[in-house]
Amino acid sequence: MQLEEDIPLSEEDIKRIKEILLNLKFDSFQIHPHYWLNGIKGIPRHGFELEKLKELFNKVDLIEKGFKRKSKSGFSYTLIYKISRNYFVKISYFFDERPMKIFNAIPINRSLDKAVSKRYGLRI
Repeated sequence: MQLEEDIPLSEEDIKRIKEILLNLKFDSFQIHPHYWLNGIKGIPRHGFELEKLKELFNKVDLIEKGFKRKSKSGFSYTLIYKISRNYFVKISYFFDERPMKIFNAIPINRSLDKAVSKRYGLRI
């Protein structure tokens, strides 16, 4: 099985996505079953609580970078919210599905540059 390629989002793409998020409410999104550990609602797979996700949702000024990847129904978009120098959260969205979905939220405690370089082979 071949993994799909992560495609960095352009500054224009990120700006467009920020505008979309600002015009939507958190409740416009369904939480994908993958978000929950073993599909059990209430236990987040990556430990990022739903309340924290709600708080972060419209803070689009924290979005630093993003990537997209081909999915069954279009693209999945991973947006990187930079909270501090060595703490950020990757949130994956399915904007092309109806209803739109939040796939996962992964908190990362390390340098954004190092994490992106290791995961995506890119320097930012």
